[in-house]
Amino acid sequence: MSSHFEAIGFAVREMRDYWALAHQAARAGERIGTAPGRELFKWALGGGPEVWAQLDEAGEPASATPFFASDDTYRIAITGTGAADDDEFEGWVDGWLNPTEEDEPLSGVFPLRVDLVNYPVVRPLLRQGQVMAIRLAVILFEVSLYPDVEAYRAVQTLSYRPPVPSFTSSLHFGIDEPEPEAEATALITGLVEEAREQTNPATGVAFWSLRVATTAGTLPLTAARETLPVEPRAGQVLSGSGWVLGELLPRINSSSTRL
Repeated sequence: MSSHFEAIGFAVREMRDYWALAHQAARAGERIGTAPGRELFKWALGGGPEVWAQLDEAGEPASATPFFASDDTYRIAITGTGAADDDEFEGWVDGWLNPTEEDEPLSGVFPLRVDLVNYPVVRPLLRQGQVMAIRLAVILFEVSLYPDVEAYRAVQTLSYRPPVPSFTSSLHFGIDEPEPEAEATALITGLVEEAREQTNPATGVAFWSLRVATTAGTLPLTAARETLPVEPRAGQVLSGSGWVLGELLPRINSSSTRL
């Protein structure tokens, strides 16, 4: 099974690989901001792959997170937020994507939980009910591909499969009683609109970036080559699960909002 970093072309198989990459990202990256006890760096390699690294007070790497930056931005109506560690250096937001009414979060297209790559520096800005701009990336760790909608529907007659299109956050598998300890993962089913094999410029390792039409729009997804059962192409139905990551932006640029 591939690591999350292999979805953007980094061969991270052991903890020593992880810490080496964190060191590299901090050295080569741009400092995004500071929080008490931490510095946050973004290493953008060009073409989408990014590694976000945190340094502790001693200047030693404390964490590293993969991300894939697309040109798409979305709007999220925040319904909750929380820290993933005791020191509050990593965390998430819950919300509804692209609300049609600014004061009504549930007017969005679907709910989701998102792990934020820039959580330590945006945490003071987070307010329940606030609508903010966000970049999203879904790192796939399990995928099935079907030639077309007809082939997918044939499988649906044999056993349950999610509808096409659909997006279901793990937080909301039971929407009436959301799981408070749920991870920022989701089940995604939709039509592949674009599939590109890309090469990480720092490693030369290939990976796939995809655009998939989900409920009411499209989302950017990435995957390691070994995660995909066959070569992806436009027109296929993708059904898979992945880690939902986001970069929260300080301002909304409505002209670039997708979905």
